[in-house]
This record gives sequence, structure tokens and C-alpha cells, in this order.
Amino acid sequence: MKNKKGEMLHETVIFVILNIIFFVVMMLFINLQSSSIHLMEEEHAKQIALLIDSSRPDTNINVFMGEFFARAEKNKINRVNSVIIDNEKNLVIVKGSEDSSFEYGFFNDVNIKFDFKGDYLILEIV
Repeated sequence: MKNKKGEMLHETVIFVILNIIFFVVMMLFINLQSSSIHLMEEEHAKQIALLIDSSRPDTNINVFMGEFFARAEKNKINRVNSVIIDNEKNLVIVKGSEDSSFEYGFFNDVNIKFDFKGDYLILEIV
């Protein structure tokens, strides 16, 4: 009878330890995914496209992208190649790493000139 109680205690301890390890791994995975460059690409592409859609001609817009530029430069992507605005296809293309990019379309049929100044993306709606 004593041996049976000891086995049950060991099984319970092992079960609890395995559950703790599983939840720690899950939390680390969620944390890494929520702070990944892929999410930042999507966020900035949508933000820029929505700004373009809501703007009128002869408008200048400054978008702060300092944190994104820092992460992209760690992934060996310079600022000039990190954001591309395709006026023919009406697309905003944001690239934060060698193996990923995110495209988002805008509807406003305007010509957009863009430049980089420090940590800002300067958009000129023509």
C-alpha cells in the first residue's frame, strides 16, 4: 500500500512539471510572435495605406518608423529598401527582413512621392 502512494506522488509531480514546461514554452512562443518583424511589416503597411487613402492632394505626411527601421537594419535591410510605394499598382510594400515582406493596397488614385528623413517616412501626395 505504501508503494502505491509513492507512485501516485511521482506521477503527479511529473505531470505538474510537464504542464509548467508546456505553458512556459507556449508563453515564449506567443511573446516571440507578437514582437516579430512580420507583425510590424503588416502594421506599417496598413497604416501607410490608410493614411494615403484618407489624404487629399498636396498633403505632406510624416510617419515615425524608428523602431521598425532599427529592426529592419538588424536584418540587413536598409531604409530605402524597407518601404516601397508602387504608384502603378497602388501598393504599399514594407520589407523588414530578407525572407518576408507585406503588401497592402490603397484606393486613392494619387501619385505619391516618398523620402526618408531620420526615423521618419515623408509622404508627399501629389
